[in-house]
Amino acid sequence: MADASSAGHHHEHAHGHAHDHSHGGKDLADFNRDYFDENADKYDEMPGAIELTTKVANAMLKKFKFDEDSTVVMDYACGTGLISRILAPHSKKIVGVDISQGMVNRYNLRVSNQGIPPEEMQAVRLELKGEEGELDGTKFDVIVCSMAYHHFPDIDDTTRILVNFLKPGGRLMVADLLKNESGSMLIPEKHQHVFERHGYAPEDLRTVFEKQGLTNFEWEQVAEFKMHGMDGKTLLAVATKPAVSAAL
Repeated sequence: MADASSAGHHHEHAHGHAHDHSHGGKDLADFNRDYFDENADKYDEMPGAIELTTKVANAMLKKFKFDEDSTVVMDYACGTGLISRILAPHSKKIVGVDISQGMVNRYNLRVSNQGIPPEEMQAVRLELKGEEGELDGTKFDVIVCSMAYHHFPDIDDTTRILVNFLKPGGRLMVADLLKNESGSMLIPEKHQHVFERHGYAPEDLRTVFEKQGLTNFEWEQVAEFKMHGMDGKTLLAVATKPAVSAAL
């Protein structure tokens, strides 16, 4: 998810209010990268991470007809690859993308140790901009992002970039913290610096997805978790890039 790791990068917290992101000259991305570089070796053993990741990944597998001979997947904010490893047997190729070199190294070490060739599964350290030539121009059938959206300062722009990498008819699947009725979650102080938001209501993501041209939005609650001193719920939001652009 950002697996439960970059979920760590992405999924270990939940949030709601804005913070000052200057942090002595470091912006949020710098803090996220440094935090996950330092903790990359811990995420696979994080209590609850594998259970949560498995529930999220199994829900994702129901939202697209994965084909091991044809489906090309991007795992964005992939962390150490917990989500990727579950989706891999159902996919032709998986490309993990993360801003943390430590996470990418752990991801690729696991892949290498399992004897999987990099052309089938590999992570790269990259901050996507949505520019021509990134990832060798690859377009994806499915892009997943697990427990990471709450770390991103501008989810409109993040979504725009990811949509750019989808094939027509492709699906974007975002798992993240489900905002509770009060609109916030209690985040332990030691984790607050890497949170941009305390979760999302489904309509928050519907608005962003539709703004970026996605259709057929749907969502479901896929898990409850207890992690990092927090109790939370996870939603999975899914939408489709239209196969044919609407006529002007």
